[in-house]
Amino acid sequence: MLQDPERPYEEWSDEIWAVDLEAAHKQCQILAGDGLTDVLNVTRKTKTPSKNGTFKFICWFRTEKPNDDSNNRNDSRN
Repeated sequence: MLQDPERPYEEWSDEIWAVDLEAAHKQCQILAGDGLTDVLNVTRKTKTPSKNGTFKFICWFRTEKPNDDSNNRNDSRN
């Protein structure tokens, strides 16, 4: 879950192979990993399974952008 809904974010996607939607969703959650990335959606890309019985899925993510504190720091090199 996003920590700060007001913070800027970026959306991105990644393709995975899984046997069904439930397995794909679990893999997407693993890819999301940290608490700063949400899985927005999981969609199946291929209609027919591969030779090993898996389908290609797309994981859709939203990730908070890290704070950029460089503009808030005083430059002590003066």
